[in-house]
Amino acid sequence: MKKAVLAVAVVSAFAVPAFAETNLNPFEDSKSGFYLGLGLGAADYDDSYSTAKDFYNEVGASGTLKYTTRDAAWKVFGGYRVNKYFGVEASYNNLGNPDADFYPSNGRSIVETEAEIKGYGLKAIGYYPINNSFELLASVGALKWEVEEETKGTSFVTGRSAKFKSKTEKGTSLTVGLGANYNLTDNIAFGLQWERINDVGDKKLAFGETDIDTYTLSAQYKF
Repeated sequence: MKKAVLAVAVVSAFAVPAFAETNLNPFEDSKSGFYLGLGLGAADYDDSYSTAKDFYNEVGASGTLKYTTRDAAWKVFGGYRVNKYFGVEASYNNLGNPDADFYPSNGRSIVETEAEIKGYGLKAIGYYPINNSFELLASVGALKWEVEEETKGTSFVTGRSAKFKSKTEKGTSLTVGLGANYNLTDNIAFGLQWERINDVGDKKLAFGETDIDTYTLSAQYKF
């Protein structure tokens, strides 16, 4: 997995910039050029808070664990379109703030955990034009992510809260995606994309380690 991620990052980082200037791009066509965009949508967590679930099961804790399986997500991105068939894109991704609440059966307290997931992505994109307005796309890349997590406990009896721990884990994951674009004009396009980010998180976190699927509706402007 690490070798695959490294290979994608190296190819994406060094294969295209040589053609970034118009006069150096031998593959230039009407689609060539730089673009910026914004995407809004949702992130689905395949197995969120797996470590917390395992911990409470192992210690035999009596109570109820409620946790987030989907949260809002967004990204800002920019890239260079080599031609109508190929491009490269970089992005900043906010993958949501999934949380988990454990309610002990005695009803006297609550343990709350919240995670913030974000990262920087780089990917290569292949396009398949259907006509002048519609095109399909597929992508492969890497996302350098960071998960910041905070856990605290609150007593319903005293009303006091206490922070138990804060943790931060970082890593890099392979990403794959599929989608479609609708070109409203030569400069403005709207897109719909699904993307899978593999193995985000760590077993050291209550959030655990899980695949994340994102679904985004985006708008972009080509310069």
